[in-house]
Amino acid sequence: MKLEGIRPSNFGGVPLLIAILAFVFMIGGIELFSWWMWIIGWVLIFASWGISAEIKNDTLILRYVFGLLPIKLKAEDIEEILVLNRLEKGVLLRYFPGIGVAYMGVLIYALYRYLTFPDNLLPGYYFGALGLIVISSSILISLATSLGKTRHKLLTAVVVFIASAFLLWLKVRAVELIPMVVVLVMITLWTVYDIDTQDYIVLKTRKGRYLLTSNAPRDKVEKAIKAIMEVLSDD
Repeated sequence: MKLEGIRPSNFGGVPLLIAILAFVFMIGGIELFSWWMWIIGWVLIFASWGISAEIKNDTLILRYVFGLLPIKLKAEDIEEILVLNRLEKGVLLRYFPGIGVAYMGVLIYALYRYLTFPDNLLPGYYFGALGLIVISSSILISLATSLGKTRHKLLTAVVVFIASAFLLWLKVRAVELIPMVVVLVMITLWTVYDIDTQDYIVLKTRKGRYLLTSNAPRDKVEKAIKAIMEVLSDD
């Protein structure tokens, strides 16, 4: 039985390690001026997110790496299920501090590297570091703030972007970067909005904590939760 509208996240377990590896490649791309490392990093980021969740033979199967990596959680592995949504004001960083540490590491490095870049590089290098600064800091704010405060998070993301745009202006004044800057702010705002308008199912298991996300209608989310609870009750 496929859980419709449910997608596993990369906040814990092996998927989190893949996401951290993706960050390493992105940082390496900036440090070594390597576009291919940057591209590999983005591929790994997409691979770290799950594509589906299903229940088969009293086993919850979370599929990652474009469906090639199944993580199987048997009924006896699941110890607790916690549902977070905008009404419950949950804070994701409380349950998954590892992802916060990963993004904080990216932010600290990107800030350091951006400020130490020489002034004669191609604009794309500054923009790459700036993108990491904006996105990682905005995601950190979203993870550390209670769900449901969408307006406040979007406003904070805008402030972060304005500050980062000023940093870019200090390094390079290239008109051709304006379209890229517009795309960056749109991606950032969409990411913050998407994080804050989803339902979250936290699974505490013997293998660690896993996070399922959904932006599906509430009836589908409730149906998925019921199915997972049935697996737990069968133990």
